[in-house]
Amino acid sequence: MKKIAVKIISMVVLAGFVANLSGCAALEKKFTREKKEAPKAPLYQVRKYDIKPSLELYERHYIFWVNWHKKLVNDLGKNYKSDLKSVREMINNLNDMAILLVPEKAASLTPHIDELAKTEVIIEKRNITKINETRIRRILEREYRAIKREFSPSSMEDYIRKEWK
Repeated sequence: MKKIAVKIISMVVLAGFVANLSGCAALEKKFTREKKEAPKAPLYQVRKYDIKPSLELYERHYIFWVNWHKKLVNDLGKNYKSDLKSVREMINNLNDMAILLVPEKAASLTPHIDELAKTEVIIEKRNITKINETRIRRILEREYRAIKREFSPSSMEDYIRKEWK
C-alpha cells in the first residue's frame, strides 16, 4: 500500500513540476483583459453647396409656413409644447422667406412677422384662456389671409433676390 501511495504522490508532484515548467501562458492570456481601443471619431466629408436665392427655395419655405400655420390653428390650446414649436417654426419660415426677398418687399413682410411674434409671447406665457385662444386664432387667420394674398410664390417671381445679402 505504501508503494502505491508513494507512486501516486510522486506522479502528482511530477505532473505539478511539468505543468510549472510548461507554464500557463495560454491560460493567463485567456483571463487577462484586453485594452479597448478608443472609439474613432466619425469622418464627415464637407461639400460646399452653391445655393442661390430662387423661387423654388421661396416656395419650399412658403409651403412649410402654410403647414405649420394650419397645424397651429387646428391644434391651438391642446398642447403647450406643440403650440410653441408650431409658432416658432412658422415665424422662422417667414423670416427665411423675407431673406429671399428684395429689401423693399421683405420690409412689407416684417409687420406680419411682428404681429405673429405677439402670439408667440402669449403662448410662451402659458396664458391660453378661451379669450386669448380666440384672439390668437383671429390674428392667425387674418395674417394667413394677408400673407397668402400678398406673398404667394406666383406673385413673388420678380421680387426674389439674385444673390445673398
